[in-house]
Amino acid sequence: MNFILVTSFVFLLIEASETTHRFQENYIEEDKYTPGFLTLGQKYSIAIGSTVVLPCKINETDRTNHYVLAWKRDIAVLTAGNVKVTMNPRIRLMPPQGIAEINEPRSSSYNLEIQNVRTNDAGSYACQIGTIVPKEIVHSLEVLVPPKIDYVGPSTRVDVSKGASIKLECRATGNPPPKIVWSRKNNVMPNGEANITNSVLEMMHADRHTVGHYKCTADNRVGQPDIRDIFVNVLYAPEIEVERPFVHTGVGYEAQLICIVHAEPPPHVIWYKETTQLGTTEQHSQQNRGNRHSLIIRNVTYSDLGNYTCQGANNLGKDRASLTLSGIPSICEFDSQTLSSFRDQYNISWTVQSFAPILEYRLFFRKQSSSNEIHYERLTNHNNYISQQFHTSAHERHPEWENIVIPQMYQTYNQHSSSQPYHPNLNYRHRMSYLIKNLTPASNYEARVQARNDHGWNKLSSTFHFSTRAEDLESEPSAQPAVLKTAGVVDKDAFNSSTINVASLTSNLVIFVLVLSMILCL
Repeated sequence: MNFILVTSFVFLLIEASETTHRFQENYIEEDKYTPGFLTLGQKYSIAIGSTVVLPCKINETDRTNHYVLAWKRDIAVLTAGNVKVTMNPRIRLMPPQGIAEINEPRSSSYNLEIQNVRTNDAGSYACQIGTIVPKEIVHSLEVLVPPKIDYVGPSTRVDVSKGASIKLECRATGNPPPKIVWSRKNNVMPNGEANITNSVLEMMHADRHTVGHYKCTADNRVGQPDIRDIFVNVLYAPEIEVERPFVHTGVGYEAQLICIVHAEPPPHVIWYKETTQLGTTEQHSQQNRGNRHSLIIRNVTYSDLGNYTCQGANNLGKDRASLTLSGIPSICEFDSQTLSSFRDQYNISWTVQSFAPILEYRLFFRKQSSSNEIHYERLTNHNNYISQQFHTSAHERHPEWENIVIPQMYQTYNQHSSSQPYHPNLNYRHRMSYLIKNLTPASNYEARVQARNDHGWNKLSSTFHFSTRAEDLESEPSAQPAVLKTAGVVDKDAFNSSTINVASLTSNLVIFVLVLSMILCL
């Protein structure tokens, strides 16, 4: 019995081996005539609404007609041979092309065209040859979708109170997923950056600088970016700045005081002279353009000079700021070179703006110590007399300031008639220079200066630094006016800014003679 079982098993193995051998021989024989693919599987990224052609090119053999070429999407058959199976009207099979060139091997194309591509067309498409073991190439189709903002909020306008936090959100769809970028129209973001990349924009402690149109931009480089706007408005009490806290003017001229008032809701602005509220008169008028509020004073008189206040108020609070209208000269500005042409002299010069004639200058200068620190504190005005208060270093006593009075009675300056229209850009500048002598060669000095007109003394200028040379240059200094190194006032009629005015002295002499004659006649 055992012998019969073993013999039967051997015969079964031999028969199975022969069957497998015959199958392999048939497969190998068939494979010789099976057409192959000349196209490789690829990934196609196509914008929605476009047309895409998926290629499938095979080489021709003697038995090409024995095989069926089919297009499949997943398990669904789209075409079989030259027959379209799918009912989708946007899909069609492009017919075989034949031989491209005489010297090239024969080939056919079975391309699949999809028109007006939609998002649900995305996926894998296989071109398959129906052999015993199917051969196929697979194309992957990605549908690109332009960005679209689905939500921006909390609304297109956001009103918050000063100090509150703000949270803006922007969501968008598209393929690939779009990038969300926040920016602000005609301005940078509150943190100083040009833009912020994030779907959520948070701003803490809102103030007037937070106000503006914020723009959400969604972009994935497919088609045009999608953009939405949100206006952020911050409610706050008035905040006032003055354009110029000190306004220089002159009697007979027109003056303009300007306050910049920021507030939301818009404020009511009132002007005061000292404690008196000002209304609109022939002498005073008020204008406002946006947040710029102006008080215009026509034909300024002495009584118009003084302190002014602008006050702004809304339902959230009020604020005020002060301005001074004055006829005293503006602060002097030095304009000479910092390095002298000489070893022991220096020609220092400066300019000052004044509507009224300058009566005199007071120049302070001294040699700098080895320390770079400046130890003076202030020069205080007391009517026409100037006292000095200087601090000295604990380690070193600094040189005393030289105090020079320079009269300037016969100068030329720009006249302005009150009947002429006011022009704020006109310059009423006076220029003065003085030759400082007996300086130490190759040394550093510092200087300050102030000017007086009939309204009083201006404030001291900023400190100016200059140096003398070790050796003189060839040029010689020009003649300078005589001055007195004293805190007193010199004879104003005896000096000019450059030389003695002969015409003026002659005129004074004539007047003196006439007066004397009248006395003698009496």
